[in-house]
Amino acid sequence: MRTGAEFMSGLRRLKAWSGRSYREIQARAQRAGHALPYSTAAGMLKRETLPREQVVEAFARGCGLGAEQASAWVAARKRVATQVAPTPQAEVAPVLVAEPVRTPEAEPVRARPSRRRRWVAAVLVAAGLVGVTATVTAAVTTTGAVTPGAAQQEETDVQEIEP
Repeated sequence: MRTGAEFMSGLRRLKAWSGRSYREIQARAQRAGHALPYSTAAGMLKRETLPREQVVEAFARGCGLGAEQASAWVAARKRVATQVAPTPQAEVAPVLVAEPVRTPEAEPVRARPSRRRRWVAAVLVAAGLVGVTATVTAAVTTTGAVTPGAAQQEETDVQEIEP
């Protein structure tokens, strides 16, 4: 392991190898004398930055490694952390970029509307549906095709006829 990304990938493989959940890793680390909240272990594996040495040791012990193996992980972390980053070159040659060829038959790519625009569109559609529903209800009530009182009256008439 030479880079932080490789080290973090190794920690992810260690967790997969252990077959343990984050809570099980927390419990095993605690039994080994380390404090490692499961949320810390989970968050650590989502990042690419190196965790602290104490966290690496607790995590390795929680995954089921012995003290010597956990110390080897801490030593690997130290090696990765102390490596000198490559120095940038003094002069960088300019990079020539060719202009893309545009053809008349190519269709323009349309960007996906933003979340706000989709939300506004949904509100407008809902408002339109409410308006249409109100208009139809008013028209039906005005023409007398179906009125709420008439439906209740029919139910009352049917109940009176039955023995």
